[in-house]
Amino acid sequence: MTTGMEGLAAGASALQGQSQGLRAAVDNGQLVMDPERAEAVAKVYEEKADDFRHFFRDAQRLITSNAYGDCFIGRDLEKKFNEKVRGQAGSDAGLLPILRKMEEILRDMAQAYRDSAREMQNTDDENARNLPKV
Repeated sequence: MTTGMEGLAAGASALQGQSQGLRAAVDNGQLVMDPERAEAVAKVYEEKADDFRHFFRDAQRLITSNAYGDCFIGRDLEKKFNEKVRGQAGSDAGLLPILRKMEEILRDMAQAYRDSAREMQNTDDENARNLPKV
């Protein structure tokens, strides 16, 4: 069982996989949506991405400075806590990088739905051009 950052990171990874599958379906023409419905779905994903942006801002306030005292143990505890929030250098396993990644994934998914509607519109336009004029 995973907990804490591991669970959040696993959720982000799973969402990334879903996003990649969605993008592939749109790019291959397997997902073509009505523009109105695609925009409605995209707006839901945009709202969720906005929620993650707010979570990110709130989480930034978790970064501490001298919150545990000015002693060896306090500084060490502060360092460990801040590493959990920020992530270690070269790693995106901290809370802030995971929240940012989730926001980006959700925005990418919203764009994929919008792109699926464009494909439908492009197909309709192409068919209209190919119809004989009466």
